[in-house]
Amino acid sequence: MNEEIRQIESVRQEFTEKIKNNDFSDLERIVCSDVTAESSVTGRGEGIKAVEKLFAYPGPQPFYTKANAENCIVRYEKDRAQQSFHLILLYFVHDRKGHFHFMQYGGTFVLSCRKTEGQWKISRILFDLCWQDGNTYWTKDWKMPDFHEPWNYRPVIQKEDSVIRSVPCCAYERTDEEQIKECLYHFGWVTDSEDYELLREIAVADLKIIDGYHNQYVESADEWTEFLKGINYKEPRLHHTYRVRETAIDGNRAEAKMSRLEPNRIGSKSIGEHNYFMDWFTMDCNIELIKDREKWKIRTVEFIKHINPEPVISGC
Repeated sequence: MNEEIRQIESVRQEFTEKIKNNDFSDLERIVCSDVTAESSVTGRGEGIKAVEKLFAYPGPQPFYTKANAENCIVRYEKDRAQQSFHLILLYFVHDRKGHFHFMQYGGTFVLSCRKTEGQWKISRILFDLCWQDGNTYWTKDWKMPDFHEPWNYRPVIQKEDSVIRSVPCCAYERTDEEQIKECLYHFGWVTDSEDYELLREIAVADLKIIDGYHNQYVESADEWTEFLKGINYKEPRLHHTYRVRETAIDGNRAEAKMSRLEPNRIGSKSIGEHNYFMDWFTMDCNIELIKDREKWKIRTVEFIKHINPEPVISGC
């Protein structure tokens, strides 16, 4: 892995640990003093103190957590970088009788970073809450999306904030496997952000999708775009979280397997002491890619329903 990328990702890892533990001490190590931040549930602010105010967990103390960082995409150019990722957090406590109570949520982060005096730090934070489940009273003061009029909802993160639009060209070397993984995570970004121009960059025009989840067969990128417009119209914020399982590269052709992580749809009704640590997958994806003019593009996708809980192993 490129050393600059490793350092940028370590900043993201430390930032997510601070959110997970609700401990924002020493933020200045990884956050610029003039940082700006905006959260769809708590508002916006400037400066290090604002970061703690916007992202502190307001629920009961003490608590325990399970956290996943997935769909991690990162690029840099000279002294600036952009990274996006999905954060899935589950908080739980025990009451006086030892009963298990939980709340979980999933959201998308975009972090802009800059290198100052040889050290990468976060200069801008954007966050959109995409779903929430369980004992939501713990976060009763959060501003929730309006699920009754999803077409009127304007998320904090816009398609222009994507990693690929912020840093369109990579001047450093990347392996084919790294490029393929980025392409697959951008496939999820297209779905959630409605960046249909990006779909033309990461997939071929005659894209084929065998959609066993929605029982349909799609024969072009244009047809897939129309389908995505429909599902986005019905929900204020989508959250397609994937974990890449494997990639097999043969010259200018590759095959990849990934699974969709969706703990709010499966398992939520029975989450307890015995299984809170599991990752809940709802779908497997088989993808074929081709290398076209030095860029990997998706040619076929097959979605297969597969409900499968596994012990937690974060995808980033």
